[in-house]
Amino acid sequence: MTVVLLDPARPDLIPIRARRCLSGPVRVTEDVPAAMLWEFDSVEPVFDETTATPGSVLVSTDPDHPLVRARIERGEEVIAAPSVAGTALLESVALMDTLRRNGPWESTQTHHSLRRYLLEEVYELLDAIEAGDPVELREELGDLLLQVLFHARIAADDPAAPFDIDDVARSFTAKVSGRTPGVLSGAHSDLQTQIREWEERKAAEKRRGSVLDGVATTQPALALLQKVLERLTAAHYPVDTIPAETLTVTVTAGDDSVEAQARDRALALMADVRAAEKRAAERGVTLDSPEAWAAVLDENPA
Repeated sequence: MTVVLLDPARPDLIPIRARRCLSGPVRVTEDVPAAMLWEFDSVEPVFDETTATPGSVLVSTDPDHPLVRARIERGEEVIAAPSVAGTALLESVALMDTLRRNGPWESTQTHHSLRRYLLEEVYELLDAIEAGDPVELREELGDLLLQVLFHARIAADDPAAPFDIDDVARSFTAKVSGRTPGVLSGAHSDLQTQIREWEERKAAEKRRGSVLDGVATTQPALALLQKVLERLTAAHYPVDTIPAETLTVTVTAGDDSVEAQARDRALALMADVRAAEKRAAERGVTLDSPEAWAAVLDENPA
C-alpha cells in the first residue's frame, strides 16, 4: 500500500513519482479539496480503513491524519510533494487580505497611521537580536512581516498607483539580482568584489544628482549623522573641515533635546553640501577630490 501526501497549499501539484499509483482506484481523506477528486480515475472518500483492500492508495494533505499515521506506522511507502520554502507566506497574504476587507480596524488604516507601529516593531526586533533569544526573534520578525504585508495590502487599494505584495517581492528580486550578478552566477565569492559590484550597480541605478540623495532624514539623528558622514567620505568630501560640534553630542540636564540639536546640525550640514554641489554644477566642477570640494566650499556665504 502507498500513501501520497499532497501539499495543502498546492494540492494540484502531484509528485511525479505518484503517477504510477494514481492510475487506478484511490482513497482520500476528508481534507483533500473536492476539486481534486475529479483528477482521479476512481476515488472513494474514507473515514476509516476497516474495509481497505490490499494495495490500496491513500491520498491526503495532512501528514498527521490518523489514517495516514496508521499507514506510516505499518511501514507503507510514502510519496510526498516536496515542500517549497515560502508557501506559508501565502496563508499570511490571504489572512491580511481578509482582515483588510473585513476588519473594522484594519480597513481604516493608512500608510501614515501605521508609521508608529512600524517603528515600534523595528525597535522590538533590535531588542530581540540583542537578547539573542531565537523564539523572541522569530516572533518579532513575524510582527515586522505583518507591517510589510499590511502596507502592501493598503497600497493595493490605491486608485492612482496600486501595487501589491507580489510587486514588492518582484522589486526585491530585481534589485538584489541586479546588484549581485557575480555571486548569483558563481563568477566569484569574494566579499570585497561583491561590495564593489553592489555599490557600482547601485550608483548606476540611482543616477543621483547629490551624494546625499536617498538619505532618510527621518531616521534617528545620530544614525542620520553617521550616514551623512559615510556618504561624504565615499565622495571624497574633506570631512576634516566639518565643525567638531556637528559631529559631537553633549548631554546636559535641562537643555534642549539632544536629538533635535543633532538633527538640526545634520540638516544644516546637508544643506551646505547641496549648496556646494549646486555651485559646482554651475561652474562645471567635478567633485571628485577633497580639493575640488574645498574650492566650492570656500565660496559658501555662511
